[in-house]
Amino acid sequence: MNYRALPVCFLAILCQCSQPEPTATVAPPVPEIPAEKPVIEKPKKQPRATSVHKLAEGEGEIYMPAPLCYLDEVVPEIKVDLKYCGNDNFVGRPIDGYTTGKRAILRKDTAECLRKAQQALAAKGYGLLIWDAYRPHRAMEDFYNWSKTPEESKKAEFYPGITKQGIYENKYIRRASEHSWGIAVDLTIIDLETGQELDMGGRHDFLDVSSATRYPGLTAEQRANRMLLRNTMDAAGMRNYKREWWHYFLKEKKNLVRYDFPLCDTLISETDTRITPPAPAP
Repeated sequence: MNYRALPVCFLAILCQCSQPEPTATVAPPVPEIPAEKPVIEKPKKQPRATSVHKLAEGEGEIYMPAPLCYLDEVVPEIKVDLKYCGNDNFVGRPIDGYTTGKRAILRKDTAECLRKAQQALAAKGYGLLIWDAYRPHRAMEDFYNWSKTPEESKKAEFYPGITKQGIYENKYIRRASEHSWGIAVDLTIIDLETGQELDMGGRHDFLDVSSATRYPGLTAEQRANRMLLRNTMDAAGMRNYKREWWHYFLKEKKNLVRYDFPLCDTLISETDTRITPPAPAP
């Protein structure tokens, strides 16, 4: 072996090991393209109610729309005193649409709720008194037109703390109403033995902060009576409007139709069999 060649070989190896490795070319990062978000079409807002302004007529008879019924046909024992048929209301006269009938009309599912509530109260010696049920839409127009006039004969009795415009500003009345859909009622509780109304701390349509269901200035008895009405109606499927202890509406608000036919005590249900004239002789 030629030992003299070893240093030369070792040096060559050392030089080879000490050579820097070639720098790898790094490609610039490719920017990430965000994935396209799926386009979600928002469902179109459905109208709350469909207007119906005229009932079908046939041979002098007027038919009630099939979803509606007379309340006394479902709950015969219920008491009714429709305030807008007379002068005992905040306008002081019969309201447009109430002049030809005094029987309460409601949607059938709402009438069924009142049947349940009446039965629950009857077990305790009480019952319901209805002040308003189905309300023709023309009555809402009558209210609004009245609010634009200077007439205020009932102010001290029904709205002493607000103006006529304040009735709308404080949302006691709107331009449209759940009553016109046939799913709302104004009512109170009566003692079945005496026929007297329970003390609720205020009258129907008293348009004031004290009419709020949970108004803090009530006596213990008045508060208990309002809660009895609220709890009974809630269990029967109806919800309270918190500004008015007397106003309740159906919880399951579906298939809403706004009606505008005047009250009449002799309407015939569209579901009844109509008389078909005999075919002409051959």
